[in-house]
Amino acid sequence: MDRIQGIRESEAGPLVKLIYRAFKKRMGLVPRSKMLAAHHTPTLLASTWMDAINAPSRAVPLVLKELAQLKVALMAGCPF
Repeated sequence: MDRIQGIRESEAGPLVKLIYRAFKKRMGLVPRSKMLAAHHTPTLLASTWMDAINAPSRAVPLVLKELAQLKVALMAGCPF
């Protein structure tokens, strides 16, 4: 059971809807973390911008990036 519900597209403001459409076009779905961050639009913008800046980085292999992401989720107590 989730402690907090994400913002659905029908409830979102115009800027959040635009970001959701971009995620649906690129990934086919809106990540749960972005739906939760949509409760505070500046946080959503900052996390999306950070992901966009770091995504093309080739200095670290993708497998290592995903492993680090998993470790941070475990340390933060994120249920998955």
